[in-house]
Amino acid sequence: MPTHPSELNEAARHWAIRVGDPAFDDWDALTKWLEADPAHLAAYEAAIDGADWAAAVLKPKAS
Repeated sequence: MPTHPSELNEAARHWAIRVGDPAFDDWDALTKWLEADPAHLAAYEAAIDGADWAAAVLKPKAS
């Protein structure tokens, strides 16, 4: 289990990336990780928000 905030944020980003994969099927492990500590959910939500922001910025503009 991550003990440093940067480790927690990295773990959350890892989950956010994995969940974005259409083949992702490890929902039980994600749920277990999220329920292990309230800080996990906050970090995961921040990672999702960051991923959404990055996707919007990097999305090709329509011609």
